Amino acid sequence: MRAVLCLDPRTPFDRIEEVTRAARLDGVVVGMDAADDDDLCARLADSALRVIVNVPLLHSPEVLAEHPELYAVTSTGRRAAVDWLHMACPSSERFWELQSARIADRVARLEPDLVSLDFARGFVRWETVPPGAVAADIEHGCCCARCVGDRPYGLAELARRRTDLVTARVAQAADLVRSVHPGVPVAVKVVPWLAADHEGARAWACGQDPARLAPLVDVLMPMSYTAMIGRPAQHVRDVHDELSGATGLPVMPWLQAAHADEPGDLPLDVVAQMLAAVEQDAEHGYCVFHLDGIAHRPELLALLAEGSPMSDLKEML
Repeated sequence: MRAVLCLDPRTPFDRIEEVTRAARLDGVVVGMDAADDDDLCARLADSALRVIVNVPLLHSPEVLAEHPELYAVTSTGRRAAVDWLHMACPSSERFWELQSARIADRVARLEPDLVSLDFARGFVRWETVPPGAVAADIEHGCCCARCVGDRPYGLAELARRRTDLVTARVAQAADLVRSVHPGVPVAVKVVPWLAADHEGARAWACGQDPARLAPLVDVLMPMSYTAMIGRPAQHVRDVHDELSGATGLPVMPWLQAAHADEPGDLPLDVVAQMLAAVEQDAEHGYCVFHLDGIAHRPELLALLAEGSPMSDLKEML
């Protein structure tokens, strides 16, 4: 499966179909809000496109707008909200109750071919962390009394506490998804850092331990955005190799084909380098970030259309 992320829930189905056809993609990734559009749901169900629903675990502007007391607290003592990112305290059972209800309702309505668990991590704006950053440079969370108590922890203990919390939420989310949509494959998104990067920040800042997550899901989805984090394309291969070796699970990477927060287009040669690296490891497919960033670029659509065909994900599982 090769799928493109549709960020805007108001995107008409005809536009999705036009872009996927031009790029010879066979799937689309939609957010949970797509379940609120009956026409879009019906068109997706009747189409040949495979559907992935992106399920955010600890990021929820909607819930946190109504319950700001449930926000995570960062290492600087402020609310865990920056730009579009709004992260909840992973220890909050009230938040999880509210978010779980939203997840169950929308997954049941969409009945996707694959569920991608997103924001399965603590608060960190990993996209803006430069390659040489050390622990002291990285704002992270949650650092509230429930999560870390009233004393500072070393990185090893912080990693243990955070990975415990995140692993538990991924287990709950995977069980919930499978209960409302039996048989659906479940993936989890992983930050594109090696275990040793930034003094082990994948564990102590994000709370992600791929070896502990592996028994809970079917697929790992590394967000292989090397241009975004200032790394060479080879970094993608290193991340994929480490994840596969540590877990034995297949990887289904995310390809960065557009900027996230910067104006202008990502140069075609940069996308081509990342695509070449991704395709070497994406035996069962990959996801493209994102539809609005590629729709107006015929040369980029043609580059994606030339990509090698991928095997069926369900044959793998």
